[in-house]
Amino acid sequence: MEQIELIQHWNYFCSLAERLDDTKHYIDHGLQEHDGIRELVHGKVYSDIFKQIIVLAASEFEIMSKALCSAKGVKTKRIGDISETILGVFPKIIDFEVSTPFWINTPLHDWKTTRIDNGKNVKVEGLDWWFAYNSIKHDEKESIKNATFENAVLALASLYIIEIYLMKELFGNMSIIYTYPTVYFKCKYLPHSVSSGEGLLPDEGGLSPTERYKKECPELFKKYEIESK
Repeated sequence: MEQIELIQHWNYFCSLAERLDDTKHYIDHGLQEHDGIRELVHGKVYSDIFKQIIVLAASEFEIMSKALCSAKGVKTKRIGDISETILGVFPKIIDFEVSTPFWINTPLHDWKTTRIDNGKNVKVEGLDWWFAYNSIKHDEKESIKNATFENAVLALASLYIIEIYLMKELFGNMSIIYTYPTVYFKCKYLPHSVSSGEGLLPDEGGLSPTERYKKECPELFKKYEIESK
């Protein structure tokens, strides 16, 4: 995939994130605590706009995931093969932290695969939003109830992670995001206005830009700490 093509896909993701962000005008995107667990206040609310976001985000997730697999020299067709390849090559992708205006989450944390049917097929688990997408795509009975706000957020957050990994794999950096910033989704690994340096993705160490340079150049930070006292 060429850089110009990846930019087009990234801008498409940005447009989907804007659609999600616009729904703040209609429902509260905040959190509440339930049985000791923090969850989205209206996470189970479903609607046509969330249905559209889930379908479009899931389709794009499949495209970009195949591209990520291809970048590692593996051709994939089905979600099982895609999942097995990505988790095999990038085992710590499940630890990727995504920030929204309301929470910090690891949307791929439960993503895993299991070989079934004597190893002939792959069972995928932990992508509830993907299974919601399948029920919607096949127009299963009452599938609209799976078109929830929570699934829309998780679908886009998962796509966000795949696109960042693909950027780093193809071009060695994440400068596209710095040039074409998005709304709603952020992460600690990206360059920021006070430093053009980038952090390390989970499979590289999982550090923010500041944490990375503090680890790589401890003497500079130690000197600064001494001078600031």
